[in-house]
Amino acid sequence: MTTDDSLDIQFGDVEETTPEVRLRPDANKHFAVAAVHLPRDGELPIFVDLDAMRDMEEHALSDTSVELGGVMLGGQYEDEDGRPFVLVTDSLRAQHYESTKGSFKFTHDTWAQITRERDEFPEELQMVGWYHTHPDWSVFLSGMDMFICNNFFNKKLDVALVIDPCRQDRGFFQWSDDAAEGTLRTGGFHLIASRFRQYELEECATYLEGQFAMAGDPRFRGTSSGPAPIVNVGGQQPWQGVAVLGMLAMQFCFLMLLSWKLLMPAEAPDEGKPPREIVALQRSIQELADAQRRNSEIDSKVEILDRVVGDWDGSPAPLVDSLVERTTEASELRDSVRAHKALEQQLDARLKELNRHLQDAENREASLRKTLKIRDTVGENQKLAIAKLEKELEAFQPKDDKESKKDDDAKGEGRNWRWILGGAAAVLTALALASLLIPKPASDLDEEELKETEE
Repeated sequence: MTTDDSLDIQFGDVEETTPEVRLRPDANKHFAVAAVHLPRDGELPIFVDLDAMRDMEEHALSDTSVELGGVMLGGQYEDEDGRPFVLVTDSLRAQHYESTKGSFKFTHDTWAQITRERDEFPEELQMVGWYHTHPDWSVFLSGMDMFICNNFFNKKLDVALVIDPCRQDRGFFQWSDDAAEGTLRTGGFHLIASRFRQYELEECATYLEGQFAMAGDPRFRGTSSGPAPIVNVGGQQPWQGVAVLGMLAMQFCFLMLLSWKLLMPAEAPDEGKPPREIVALQRSIQELADAQRRNSEIDSKVEILDRVVGDWDGSPAPLVDSLVERTTEASELRDSVRAHKALEQQLDARLKELNRHLQDAENREASLRKTLKIRDTVGENQKLAIAKLEKELEAFQPKDDKESKKDDDAKGEGRNWRWILGGAAAVLTALALASLLIPKPASDLDEEELKETEE
């Protein structure tokens, strides 16, 4: 981006020269070519040297708190069939610039530094476009970006590159044949390098497409995608066994603690009051709705400002002052939008966390209900078993009483017989004693003596 510091910079009349005829890199066996995304048919082919692309990507990542930029060097050519193409072989980083999170300013010192450095290169390397960053703003050309394109890079084959290092996105813009459309974003571009760097080239192209992330960033120097393996050729140290046992013990303790937490019965929520997770979730949803409403208002204001700036084609000094003021307001609004987006992301993360907690609580509740149901079933079974045992006990008690009564009756009859026999023996004994003790009559004695005499 730029302001009044660069308004009085004059590059002179732009000479439209016929592009030089040159063999395209994808038709030259010396080069290896890899497409980044899908370049569309009919758009301007852009070929970027691998090392130049890495340098611009490294510059973009060096500071993501403000916008950075520079210029691209190379050539604008035509192939044997008269089809134009752009070749980017080097880049120059802008210095002595002034920038914020949402603005980038080319100053007199910046252009002087770029001109001095470009003069040190061969004459065939000309400025073919410029690049700058949109940290976490996505890839697009704002009204102020279009001002730079219209005033400094307005040739038919000039290009612009926008890099968003935070979102890992990048894109080239070319001039459209339709003046009303201005610039168009291309579907992709081509990386080129020596044919001996084919693997490195394809690895970097795949990374720039966002298909995978690597430990060693292939955008920078080196071809390795990860650290070198470490081989331990020595014997096992004594402390290693102790360390392994300690780690296993810690894991066991952690599992025990986790099991204890899971098996503990959950506290029953107060009746009539919603759970704290539900209250927090409702509050987060309300905050998210407010943030989205504020974002919509801010986006509308930014769109109006960009439209005003885009329609401005250079005016007297009062309009320049107004433009500077509106640019500052737009920058502040963009910072506010970014803050609201960050808040929205935090609220989304909080909402997901609360949903997860709610799901865990529902799962625990279902588990507890299942446990209570099992316990109720066990209790009912135990009650039935107790009732059955009581019936069996009642059935055994009368039988025992009858047997004890029969035993008592048998014992009583035995005692009666003993009394009867004892009484009979006593009577017989008394009769025998009576017969011995009572004297006989005289008549009876005479009869006995007479019988003895006769004999």
